[in-house]
Amino acid sequence: MNTHSRALGLLNIIAWSCLGLLGCQSTPHVPIELERQIVLDGDIGEWDDAEAAWGNEHYLYLRFTVEGEQFSLQAGPKTVAVYLDADGDPNTGQAYTDGPLAGMGIDFEAQFSPRRERGPGRGVAVWTLDASGARTAQKPSAFDIAIAPTYASSWYEMRISRTPDGAPLPPRGLCGEGPVRGLVGVLAADGSIEAWTDRFDIAPGRVCEGGKELSTVFLPSKPAKGLRVISWNIERSAPTTNPDPFRRILTALQPDILLLQEWDTGDAAGVQTWLAAAGFPEWHVRKTDGDLSNGGGVLVASRYPIDPLGGTLSAEGGGIVRLAAGLVRTPLGDLAAASVHLKCCGAKDSSEDRKRMSEARAINALLNATLAGGKASMRVIAGDMNLVGSRPPLDLLRAGIDADGSDLVIADAKVMGDLTYTTWRDGGTEFPPGRLDYVLYSDASLEAAHAFVFDSARLTSIALDAAGVRADDSAASDHCPVVVDLVPIR
Repeated sequence: MNTHSRALGLLNIIAWSCLGLLGCQSTPHVPIELERQIVLDGDIGEWDDAEAAWGNEHYLYLRFTVEGEQFSLQAGPKTVAVYLDADGDPNTGQAYTDGPLAGMGIDFEAQFSPRRERGPGRGVAVWTLDASGARTAQKPSAFDIAIAPTYASSWYEMRISRTPDGAPLPPRGLCGEGPVRGLVGVLAADGSIEAWTDRFDIAPGRVCEGGKELSTVFLPSKPAKGLRVISWNIERSAPTTNPDPFRRILTALQPDILLLQEWDTGDAAGVQTWLAAAGFPEWHVRKTDGDLSNGGGVLVASRYPIDPLGGTLSAEGGGIVRLAAGLVRTPLGDLAAASVHLKCCGAKDSSEDRKRMSEARAINALLNATLAGGKASMRVIAGDMNLVGSRPPLDLLRAGIDADGSDLVIADAKVMGDLTYTTWRDGGTEFPPGRLDYVLYSDASLEAAHAFVFDSARLTSIALDAAGVRADDSAASDHCPVVVDLVPIR
């Protein structure tokens, strides 16, 4: 992104589609691109070359790049701002007479790494603006804002809800039929826009009358000869204080193997007791000692026996790596399973990011040595990777660790009933939802029959009733479970 950049181009398109979602009203005249979808994953392959923005009945989607630079939007060295003239009317919102926003009435502004007195902050801040120039802070969660990827990248994707919760915006354009205009800019220290994209100008069609997008989709059945693996950061031992949501979700999902993080109270026997009370008797558990500060909180649990695999692991520079590993004796053969929880926080090139890389290298080396000679050709590593800085920790972790010497593959797990890969969200923080949790598996011996993120808040009452869960069950943790059905390749 640079001054007068034309990298993003302009877009004028009308598109809407109900796609079988409850609440949408069908129309006898369907505009072009009925089946078009944007998947919020950071991969811009589905975008047309000239597009900067696109919309359907639920969301406005944007893509942008900061030319010649890579940093994570939510922890960057610069503030990136998104400006919307939500109804294409210069008489509503804050009017500008000069500069890149001249001729627009800005109704909505979002700042990633928002401006602070001492430099860019963290997360995202959102305001609505009126014609008097008043700026009203809004919760980003009210606009269902999501970005991809969470780590430093050349391109970013963003979506904004067209049915925000209670936000004071004009009734046309973003929140109804009509034009939406805007641009993306990089802010200087004084708040001026020092670099910006071309304006986009689109008409995304009418808004879904049912409001928030909810989907009627049903949980896939486990393959008869497969293993259902679930990775889940359960947020500071939450099942011990709020067991019912976790019990309902696990009962609905019926796992064979659990790879959990942040269960930092009690020991393996305590987890076994909890599982038995939740309807999973005679399960086996391998759990690390300690708490989150000293390598604890991670565990492998299974309905099948688990043998030890590896041991306590230290990273270069000190510190115990949060890793629990075991050899699960399944009816389909031995499976090496590891639950990991990499260092949190930071930004690209920060000490936290370097720590994640060190931890990933240490885990990779330990498992490669432990599994040398083809031991347990079925392999899975999963957990909270905390990729809020750069991507290399993920690739260092999976490098050359398959039984055939290739890299483990990343399970393609989208949110069930949605077109994102979001695994973490906490509307009470300044950070937008993102993909922090991953499942890596051996494609030399396994294939993924199903892979999905389970977020009950995205489902209709019909889907919730069928699964036996409640809409707010997934909110029991700030992370959602990532589910993968692995089937041996014969």
